[in-house]
Amino acid sequence: MQSKFLKSLLVVGALLIVAIGSPSARAQSNADEKEKPPIYTYVAQWSVARANWPAMEKADPGQKALFDKLMADGTITGYGTYRVVAHQEGAPNHGNWWTATSMANLMKALEAVSTRTGASDLNKILGDSKHWDLILVSRQYGVHSGTVENGFLRVATYVAKPGQGELLEKGLKGYLVPVLESLLADGTIHSYSVDREAIHSSDPNSVDVAIVTNNADGLDKFMAALDAAGKANPLGGPAFANSTDSASHRDILAIASETSK
Repeated sequence: MQSKFLKSLLVVGALLIVAIGSPSARAQSNADEKEKPPIYTYVAQWSVARANWPAMEKADPGQKALFDKLMADGTITGYGTYRVVAHQEGAPNHGNWWTATSMANLMKALEAVSTRTGASDLNKILGDSKHWDLILVSRQYGVHSGTVENGFLRVATYVAKPGQGELLEKGLKGYLVPVLESLLADGTIHSYSVDREAIHSSDPNSVDVAIVTNNADGLDKFMAALDAAGKANPLGGPAFANSTDSASHRDILAIASETSK
């Protein structure tokens, strides 16, 4: 699955690079340069001992009420939780996130989450679990309002080779994002975002492409859409592949719930 996903993205990204010289492609590229306002995301991740997974997934039910309140008063624009289904030893297996239109509101939500009633009970379950935090920013995103339960979160991480960031960006903006917008429009996915770290804790050349599907069928439809996009133009080549460090590519697949405005 991972190799097929990577191959599909390599093909569709390369198609853009081949086509970018045409007048129509340049016009579309110029139109796409108008970026959306930034959305910031705080991601908290844990590597929880397997024996504590059931308790972790049931812990602190008051957290949802808090997030709903923060969304109602405009502090955040959405939130979600996930549990990884493709596990790696020592890597995160549970996590949650929330989004806001400013760093100030992101930090306001963090303070509310950290001091909420019930936080101490959750900390007992977590014990000495390994923990990671990420602060991300995106200007390429889309989301439906409402809640999806037991959807699927898929995140693909790419790292641009030195000097190849612009080529990678063209592939993302000109080809992949339109595919994601189409999947959002037809209801296959609940949300998507192209994220970079706002506070760098890993390679600054990395980019995450994240989607939340409404159900498991959405994962197959996502792959089919990428394959179809590649087949629609037979001129695909190695340009996009050459812009990324394939050894640094990683995927995450998790069961997720998401609530958004």
